[in-house]
Amino acid sequence: MKPLHIRIVEDFKVGHEITTKLIKNMYASTDNHASNTINFLYRCGAVRKSGKKDGKHIVYIIARDGYEKTIQKDKEISKFRKKTNKYLRCDVKELTKTHNPLVLKFDALLAEVRA
Repeated sequence: MKPLHIRIVEDFKVGHEITTKLIKNMYASTDNHASNTINFLYRCGAVRKSGKKDGKHIVYIIARDGYEKTIQKDKEISKFRKKTNKYLRCDVKELTKTHNPLVLKFDALLAEVRA
């Protein structure tokens, strides 16, 4: 899944006006996440302030090379992201036997009912 800042610059054309309210409504994100995303786009130069306001929200305009700038900045900061462990493959039977004793009890009860 792509981060929100990349999805925004992909979905909107150059010159399109965006606000935190629009991002919250369109992408179902929180206030904090929407404002942090716009701040990130503003810092990397992908959006610029238009000087207008929509109620209490500042209106931003997508810049010409916003997509390229966002991708470049995302590559720069990716080395600071937390690394996650690779997914280990194991079958379901092994998982139920070793990791969850409640599932084992449930399986035993099912076996009694079926017998």
